[in-house]
Amino acid sequence: MALRGALVGFGQVAEKAHLPGFKERGIELVAVAEANAQRREAAKALLPNARLYETYEALLDAEKSLDFVDVATPPFLHYQQVSAALARGLNCLCEKPLALAPEEAEALKRSASAAGKTIFTVHNWAYSPQWLKIRSLVESGAVGELRHVELHALRTKPAGGALPGDWRKQADQAGGGILVDHGWHNLYLLYRLLKAKPGRVMARLQPSSGAVEEEATVFLEFPSASGMIYLTWRSGVRRNTALVVGSRAVLELLDDEIVLRTETGAERISFDNPLSAGSSHPTWFSAMLPDFIDELSDPAKRGRNLEEAAFCLGIIHRAYQAVRQGRSPLRAALTPQERTRR
Repeated sequence: MALRGALVGFGQVAEKAHLPGFKERGIELVAVAEANAQRREAAKALLPNARLYETYEALLDAEKSLDFVDVATPPFLHYQQVSAALARGLNCLCEKPLALAPEEAEALKRSASAAGKTIFTVHNWAYSPQWLKIRSLVESGAVGELRHVELHALRTKPAGGALPGDWRKQADQAGGGILVDHGWHNLYLLYRLLKAKPGRVMARLQPSSGAVEEEATVFLEFPSASGMIYLTWRSGVRRNTALVVGSRAVLELLDDEIVLRTETGAERISFDNPLSAGSSHPTWFSAMLPDFIDELSDPAKRGRNLEEAAFCLGIIHRAYQAVRQGRSPLRAALTPQERTRR
């Protein structure tokens, strides 16, 4: 299926992940909308045959034969830009988070259904070698019935952008702090394993008010299991780990290694690169694209990714709401550092 697309926003992730991913899959990018002149020049150098626009409105007005638009702008623009593309009858690929409020996600879902088009959020972490293997092991029954899933993302600071300044620490642009940035990834990974919605959501954020949170702990009670994510920009190391506890085995992700522990011993699976290495992940983006293409070509497959995005947004909204209302101190759920101190 030969596709022709347009990029809306040409920042770091568009240049370093989306562009090489599209190239690998033979997808043609015919246009780019980018407000910053410096970044438009970068796009021109890498896509000399693409048409360039200063605004996404100008792009949508001029381009009449696109199959999709790829929205890779800061989060506060996503809802407006995806809505505009759907109104023009275009499929949409969008960087996470898809939107910043549950009602926005519901509105997008209705618009996509009315237009008969796809909205697909970039859930690229699910296509990393580590998480493809974890999901395979869980779905094969190697772990048994899931009892608890725990994910940790340790970072020393937010990922950098292509320009000076950092929208990730601007609440009005990012929609939140690390819970939106890294939390979204960890929540769809959790959802792919547990495939359910939690009853209770408890959260603790640091700081809890004022500046965007740099540390977040979220505990979720599912019908037959529990889940937890711990995220920080305050770590002295960069590392990703996970713990999957089942009725038959315990699975540990140790960044560049998976250990499957059973009563009879431990199986170790090593990977070439740690999960925490880099920030753009072009190979994961490329590995994700066939599922995006499937949703474009087969209406029966549409909505699966959108359901994941709605789950992520709903949990993030509930966590923020609980903290704002003072209902979720989460004193019982300790961070890895606190566990070590005890």
